Amino acid sequence: MRKHLLAVVSAVIAVATLGAQQPSSQPAPSQPPAAQTPATQTPSAQTPAPAPQPPPGQQPPVFKAGTNQVRVDVSVVDRKGEPVTDLTKDDFDVKEDGVTQTIETIKLVEATGVAPDDDMSLTIRSPEHAAVEAARDDIRVFVIFWDEYHIGEMAPAMRARAALTDFVQSAFGPTDLVALTDQLTPTDAIRFTRDRRDLSEQVHKLKGRQGVYMPARSPVEEAQMYRTRDIEMLRAQVTASALESTIAFLGALKEGRKSILFVSQTIGRLGSSVQDTFSWLDKAIRIANANNTTIYSFDPRGLDMTIRASDVLQSLAEQTGGRQFANNYPAAALREIVKNSSAFYLLGYASAKNPADGKFHKISVKVKRSGVEVKSRTGYFAPSLVDMDTARKKALADEAPPEISKALSHLVDAPHMPVAGDLWAGAAPGPDGKPRVTVTWTPRDGAPDGAVSVRASTDDGHVYFDGPVRSNRVTFDAAPGTLRVRRKIIDADGAVADNQDTTVDVPNFAGAPLSLSSPVVFRARTPLELRAIQHEPDPAPFAGRQFERTDRVVVRFGVVGTSAADAMVTATLVSRRGATLATLPMKTIASGTTAGKGYEIDLPIGSVGRGEYVIAIEASRGADQVKTLVSFRVGSPQQ
Repeated sequence: MRKHLLAVVSAVIAVATLGAQQPSSQPAPSQPPAAQTPATQTPSAQTPAPAPQPPPGQQPPVFKAGTNQVRVDVSVVDRKGEPVTDLTKDDFDVKEDGVTQTIETIKLVEATGVAPDDDMSLTIRSPEHAAVEAARDDIRVFVIFWDEYHIGEMAPAMRARAALTDFVQSAFGPTDLVALTDQLTPTDAIRFTRDRRDLSEQVHKLKGRQGVYMPARSPVEEAQMYRTRDIEMLRAQVTASALESTIAFLGALKEGRKSILFVSQTIGRLGSSVQDTFSWLDKAIRIANANNTTIYSFDPRGLDMTIRASDVLQSLAEQTGGRQFANNYPAAALREIVKNSSAFYLLGYASAKNPADGKFHKISVKVKRSGVEVKSRTGYFAPSLVDMDTARKKALADEAPPEISKALSHLVDAPHMPVAGDLWAGAAPGPDGKPRVTVTWTPRDGAPDGAVSVRASTDDGHVYFDGPVRSNRVTFDAAPGTLRVRRKIIDADGAVADNQDTTVDVPNFAGAPLSLSSPVVFRARTPLELRAIQHEPDPAPFAGRQFERTDRVVVRFGVVGTSAADAMVTATLVSRRGATLATLPMKTIASGTTAGKGYEIDLPIGSVGRGEYVIAIEASRGADQVKTLVSFRVGSPQQ
């Protein structure tokens, strides 16, 4: 069995090797002269070139409907290395394939890594949570790629660990996302964090394994040992393939800029001769440019007159808008990576060519101002019509589920929305098991004074309640079905100062084996308010669904019915795109009825980033399943 496994792995490596060695059918980005870096002859070099195809995982540039829109981001720094932030589109000269382009749009993107209002950073709770955070324009994303196959075991590894330890501890802002990976880490195992101590501990465990083959880290490495003569070639190809996969992974996270710090000494060895292999990293350059990813290379050997710096690593950095670091004091130099991501320009132009030709188009950007340095990607791979159709289908697949969109629709601010306050209505079984409806009004700051009344009726005109609301809350019995509730504020002159309508679905608690009462939300802005919610027998619900980072939210609900006692109950925090961010802890409380169980969720809003979210509450027992959603917003819509 073990030999069979190794044989299978060896076969996979052989197939991957042939795939990685296929020559590119498109013109390569500019490279150092062939005399300086000889091209490496590969076994597949004699096979016919395949039809032009975008690299796997490549994310094409954005093209707006009806136009050939291309977007390129540009970093501009002065002689001191500080970002230049006062440029206009007239200051730029952009050419595509040598043809001058007319810049139509320009946007300065500034991301300092500091949370608004001096909020502390948020702990990343899951890969899904990291993906949601990474998609934001104001969040910077970095990956440190440790090329352990091409880092010396002793001095280079120690120098690199020391520099990276200082880098991760002091260079990043509180909201920056950073991940550490290597060539044997699959992309689905890459974990972003904001925990600098955790990053330091990861860096401390890194090892250089150049020329070290035993012990093997994985079955893949064990399979490499069966091809001893080609092991260095295999290692170089594994590194290149892993780098390409990491770039594609970042491209799937967001369209905005991403940065990779590639820590390595050199790439490629055949037999006893060492030579850099541009053909193996050419695809990485193309994918990086297509996915808006800047690569910085770091040679941990430092400055040594007896050591020749890697031309391929320098080309990898320069052709993706980054730079190579190879000095004796790298810790300070590495900070440039973060600084370059703090401010850059997004330039948009309408390409004069057909963007659906499936070819690589070179881009050059210059600034008409002296004393500045310009960094940008060198081009893009235009998607074909088939690629764009596939992308559209993927975008449709990534849309939020309809139930999430419906839940979030209640949070939309519009001119017709009330300014006086928020209205909430919910249903729960009363002591006798029959539905009881509670209507709550929470005034907003500056709400007009006046008498508040509520009218609750069905579509056929049956009225269950019509009268004044005392202490901003009213409770009454109702039958199962849809109930329409209208709240009015009558000013001193008798005129209607404000209206607000809502609907509530009243469950048939007595007739269903399993049902959920409407979740009741409470807001605590101070420890005193939290104690009141915890200890008062009947605290006032909060009708609003907008919270600040200093708030604490308590959600209470009941599971009712003959299946309630044995039902599995869960509560999850869901992003506005439907991604599960975290499972929320719950505790049981008194339900108020003998036919059900009560539950409470305690959610500190300080653990949630600004944005819109949904709490999905589910209960199930066998075929009986029920679900309800509670949407809310953290921070104002303008934040």
